[in-house]
Order: sequence, then C-alpha cells, then structure tokens
Amino acid sequence: MRLKFPKKITIGDQSFEIKYDKKRIGGEFYYWEENKNKKTIGGRITIGTKLLKVSPSEVLSTIIHELKEMINEEQGVRYQIPNSRDTYEFHYNHTQHNDMCSRLTGLLELFIR
Repeated sequence: MRLKFPKKITIGDQSFEIKYDKKRIGGEFYYWEENKNKKTIGGRITIGTKLLKVSPSEVLSTIIHELKEMINEEQGVRYQIPNSRDTYEFHYNHTQHNDMCSRLTGLLELFIR
C-alpha cells in the first residue's frame, strides 16, 4: 500500500492544513487555533508518521480515525463527555452512518495511491 500526503483538505465548509509529524504516533485536529503570535488561524490536522516504514497500515488507521471523527463532528453526532477534556461518544443512525461512509470514501481517495 502506498499513501499520498495532501497538504490541505476541505470537510464541509472548513479547510484544514495537514501536518505530518515524523516524531509522533496518532493524530489530532483543530477547527482553529492561535499561532505563536496569538493570531487566530484556521483548521489543522496533525498525522503522526513515526511508524510509516514499519506499519503503514497504522498511519492509514490514524488518517481514517481523524477523518471519521471530523465527519462525525460535521454531522453533529460527536459528543464530549461532561467533565472530560478528551473523551467523546458518537451517536448516530444508519442513515448518518451511510453519509459518513460516503464522505469518508471521498476523503480517503486523497490519501491512497
């Protein structure tokens, strides 16, 4: 399997810059953040590529994880657990699942050769 590494994608009406981090495993995304000068900047996705040579499927799994979570956020089916900073639940029906799979397929085409 060979992966492609786009620098930017759009999900819904939001554009995201994609950063690939060779020192990291896993990923994260932000719809916006502040840069070093405290200026608000747009969305960003970080994908860890530390295991790319030994386990490209794990990097693909991180990409799928982040894209799916972002689509679920756009669908309004991702809920943060109260009193927890990084714990989320996902609640959706079969129609929303079909929508998510369709959107995910379109995005994955950008990452797979």
